[in-house]
Amino acid sequence: MEIIDNTNDTWKLGDIVIDNDGRKGIIKKDKDNDFVIVRIDETHVGDYFNGLAYEAGINMYGLQRKASEFHKVNDNNGNEEWQLGDVVTDGINYGLVITDDCSDYMVLNFKGNNQYTTDQTSSYDSIEELQDYYPTWHKVNAKLVIE
Repeated sequence: MEIIDNTNDTWKLGDIVIDNDGRKGIIKKDKDNDFVIVRIDETHVGDYFNGLAYEAGINMYGLQRKASEFHKVNDNNGNEEWQLGDVVTDGINYGLVITDDCSDYMVLNFKGNNQYTTDQTSSYDSIEELQDYYPTWHKVNAKLVIE
C-alpha cells in the first residue's frame, strides 16, 4: 500500500486513509451528514458507532484535523484494471466505463454531477489513459438488474 498524500490537502468522500498503526478506513457521511472514517480493516476496533468508525467530524476540515494521524493512500497501488461495463466512482459521482461512436473510452456518469450526459466527458484511446484521467476513481461492485 502506497501513501499518496501525507500533506494537509483536503480529503474527499471515498478516500481511503490509514494511520501508522494500520487502522484503515474510508471517508463517508453518516445519516446526520457528519463525516466519518469508517473502519475497513478486520484487525482494529474504532472508537465510534459501536466500533465501526475511527473518527467523526461535522465537516471534512474538522474530521481531518481530529484524525491528523491518518493519511490518504492508494490502496490498489495502480493495479486496478478497468474493463468496459465497470461501474466506477469517486465517492460522490458514479459512472459506467463505455466506448463512444469512435471506439474511444469514456465514463458515462449516471449518478451525481452531469448525469446521463457525455458532452462534458473526454474520451481516450485506451482504458489506461482513461484511468489516468480519473486518478481518484475506483471500481465498485455493481449488478445489472433487468426486469
